[in-house]
Order: sequence, then structure tokens, then C-alpha cells
Amino acid sequence: MDDTGSIINELNEEEIIKQWELVAKSLLQVEKSGKPKRYPEPTGVFVTWRGSAYIGSIQVIVPDFSKEIVVLSMTSSPPPVKLVDAMKRICPGRLELTADDMLDLTGRQHVLRRMENRLTHMTPDQTAYMLLHPPVIHEI
Repeated sequence: MDDTGSIINELNEEEIIKQWELVAKSLLQVEKSGKPKRYPEPTGVFVTWRGSAYIGSIQVIVPDFSKEIVVLSMTSSPPPVKLVDAMKRICPGRLELTADDMLDLTGRQHVLRRMENRLTHMTPDQTAYMLLHPPVIHEI
């Protein structure tokens, strides 16, 4: 391919990246505008589970009992890789978590244990507490 073809391909790739960044900015704006309406306030996250990346948020739901117990809200399927990459460029400090492969994260809402940057099953004591104090989750 001559130099002209290379330049066109580079421009196309640049335009594609810009388009994904516009989509990412729109999603982040929606996320930001919804934060004040959610309690406790969520923290935006990227979640890697079974080799795929997801976009979501976590909320610490019983801080008086355990700051490890969180509700994970996430996309129900992996979004396009280019969207995740664009969001990572725009939000380089966004929390990145890895979920244990043994978890079943099908669906959008999950009550889990967060240990630093890892999501896993709750301990037996945490599970017993949550069975006695189940969270109420409202999705609008």
C-alpha cells in the first residue's frame, strides 16, 4: 500500500477513536447525572470477569457491618472493546476490579465481597448477615 492509503487508514482509525470517545463521554455524563439520585453514592468501575471487560459501579451497602460488602451494578454483556478503551482513556483513574471466574455474574445486580481490587463470594458470616438484612434495590 502506498503512503496515501496508510494516511487514509490512520485518519479512519482516528475518526473511529473520536466517535467511541464521544459515546464514552455521553455514557459518563449519564452516569454522573444519576449519581446524586443513588444512595449510597456509587463508584464507577471496570470489571474484568472470565476474560471480558464490563462497565459498572459498586456501592458499599452495609458499612456499619462490613465495608467489604458491595452491590455491583454492571452491563449485562460485555460492551465493545473500543468503548471500554475510550472510557479508560477518558477516566484513567476509574477503579478496575477483577471478579473471580467462579462467580455467576449473569444479570445486572450482584451482592459481593470486595477485597481491594478483587470481587469474590462473601464469607459465611457476611452471607448470614445479608440473609437477615437483604438489600432493597430499585432500578428505574
